Amino acid sequence: MSLAARFRLDRPAFSIDVDLSAEAGEVLAVLGPNGAGKSTLLGVLSGLLRPDSGVVRVADRVVTDVEGGVFVPAHRRGVGLLAQQALLFPHLTAVGNVAFGPRAQGVPRREAEARARALLADVLPNGASETLADRKPAQMSGGQQQRVALARAIAPGPGLLLLDEPLAALDVDAAPAMRSLLRRMIRDGKQTAVLVTHSALDALVLADRVVVLTAGRVVERGPTREVLGRPRSAFTARIAGLDLVPGVREGDGLRTSDGALVSGRASGEIAAGDDAVAVFPPSAVSVFADEPHGSPRNVVAVRLAAIEPRGDVVRLRAAPRTGGPDWVDGLAADVTPAAVADLGVEPGSDLWFSVKATEVEIHAVPV
Repeated sequence: MSLAARFRLDRPAFSIDVDLSAEAGEVLAVLGPNGAGKSTLLGVLSGLLRPDSGVVRVADRVVTDVEGGVFVPAHRRGVGLLAQQALLFPHLTAVGNVAFGPRAQGVPRREAEARARALLADVLPNGASETLADRKPAQMSGGQQQRVALARAIAPGPGLLLLDEPLAALDVDAAPAMRSLLRRMIRDGKQTAVLVTHSALDALVLADRVVVLTAGRVVERGPTREVLGRPRSAFTARIAGLDLVPGVREGDGLRTSDGALVSGRASGEIAAGDDAVAVFPPSAVSVFADEPHGSPRNVVAVRLAAIEPRGDVVRLRAAPRTGGPDWVDGLAADVTPAAVADLGVEPGSDLWFSVKATEVEIHAVPV
């Protein structure tokens, strides 16, 4: 079933004004920093919050229409929810939890329990459903509880599935298996879903399209790989593992707020003076203890803020020097452990970051 939502909700210190949609069988990922409005968005879609204006439509059914006086309560919307915590009913077995939704719809007990056992067999690996079906949540691991919670969310056949950071509470061993399970269950069931996540990997694996919220507004939207591969906001660049510098288009590059010119390759048509961003991978950044000279490069003085081990490389995170440009804050360079040893640096050290113009892409910022 499709989703179309256009609404506004105001609070004393916050407002959200969004327009988004998802086609039938499509997964829409919602990204954004803390406080961007992601939880408020899910609250409105699920029927737990009433917006001040607007319309929410699931398939051909209007579930919220403020001006028309329509507000379908949460339990009658045909919307399923899978949150960070499994939130299973502690007094019910796994079968009882999964059968709860169909039973609430009036499905006979035997039929509801048969559906529950079939779903548990789908979500629990290697025949574990036979062992866990009659256990209560306290007798399950966190990963097992989350699998049961997924089955419970799907059991009533919701027209829309809301996924609120469903992998955030899982350990590193359980998360990949749960991610694969989510992908299979969503794709096989042709389920329309809205996924709230901070993980670029979750979005890439599960979502067809992405919207990015900042301060209650959609600032980016599009196919997942396009948005994460060509970010227009600092938040999106950060979760995509890319560096981003904001400014305006000028000449062969981008002019920053402090007047520096970042040279790069324009992606698409960008007129001089248009708002734009320069994007490049941390792996393209070279790091020097002294100011480099020679071949044309984008060079900026930074102060080392943090050293972050990342597998085979070390990420050096930048902060502004005293009196230096603010836009360097958070920029990253990925170097080898040997390079860090040669540099002999520690947080607080003064360094120079350098990146070739050929490694920098200039993108327009949507109005």
